Amino acid sequence: MAGKTLKPSQKAFLTLLMAEAREVTNSELTERYGISLTGEDSRTLVDEKLVTRRKVGRGLAHELTDQGWARCKDELTAEYVKGTGPAVPAMHALLGALDRYVKRAELGLPDLFTASPAPVEVPRPAKAAAKPRAATKVDVEQRIRTAYAKLAPAPQGWVSLTDLRGALSDLDRGVVDQALMTMAVHRAVVLVPEENQKNMSAEDRAAAIHIGGEDKHLLSIEAA
Repeated sequence: MAGKTLKPSQKAFLTLLMAEAREVTNSELTERYGISLTGEDSRTLVDEKLVTRRKVGRGLAHELTDQGWARCKDELTAEYVKGTGPAVPAMHALLGALDRYVKRAELGLPDLFTASPAPVEVPRPAKAAAKPRAATKVDVEQRIRTAYAKLAPAPQGWVSLTDLRGALSDLDRGVVDQALMTMAVHRAVVLVPEENQKNMSAEDRAAAIHIGGEDKHLLSIEAA
């Protein structure tokens, strides 16, 4: 099946959506796997008509299209990118074994995967009337948004946590980290690792926030 060459991360998201076999929100991906499908990866998969994307609440939800399922079948025997560490070749080894089983059993991929269970909505108890916030209390999330808007080179551009922390140096780091984690869970901010970590400074490494089992060094905020 002809199509654009996908990056390892984009192939991984296709495989993940294939395994889920249903529409999955980014908040679910963050909660289950510590990752989210955003930015270039999301745009490429949508532009190639491999996944659908729609707004759900404040976040995004994705699902494989028929073309996406067909591309996943092609990826079962596709070459993997060398030099990407053991995880990528291991995934392709597993996909190759899956391809052999599907052919032996004369199945289609959609026949093999069943939809993962959707999260159960638990009714929340009615909230008591909120107490007025003290006038001197700092709205950390708004401070992050304001600092990001000044630092970002373009709308939704990437800003280093080093620069962000410099702009918020008057705030306690723990308070900023908690606000970033909360924003990440609610898909209000995207946090990713720096791809080229060889050229990172000690300051960049120290500014990272550890979420989802890895250090994140860059953030992006979608336009409201």
